[in-house]
Amino acid sequence: MKNENLRIEEVIRPGTTNLCLTGIRNKEEIIDYLAGLLDKVGLLNDKQKYIGAVHERELMGPTYMEHFIAIPHGKSDAVREAGIAFGRSEDGILYETCLGGGIAKMIFLLAIPNRMSGDAYMAVLARLARLLVHEEFRNELMSAVNYDDVVKSIRNGENLLEE
Repeated sequence: MKNENLRIEEVIRPGTTNLCLTGIRNKEEIIDYLAGLLDKVGLLNDKQKYIGAVHERELMGPTYMEHFIAIPHGKSDAVREAGIAFGRSEDGILYETCLGGGIAKMIFLLAIPNRMSGDAYMAVLARLARLLVHEEFRNELMSAVNYDDVVKSIRNGENLLEE
């Protein structure tokens, strides 16, 4: 797999998806929880160091988007292999940022290894953000029942981006 042309479907795994988040109240808790999913599938070699990189990135500017979406991310030596953890909450989670933030119902946590080029890192992030501006894509993700539905939605969305 070439890092420069990563597709989102290549870096989201069954063990890094939770479509029914409960008991998580805020940004710190969701980042910790999703980082735990990345860690459990072996994508991290140091969960706390990675979370530190995510929090450092958060200080540079908000990762909360409109439409109840947050895309926190971090690039670190603590990441073994690029990955995305996806969590969905029907009620939403308070996602505060330096510019206010809001309620996030869909949270994508990106883990990027330091060895990956900055351009490849930004390309994955931009690709995801471009997909999320499409209402149909967001609706598909909100109605996904399982991991396969999530991947199917991402695959369909990525194919549309390439047309």
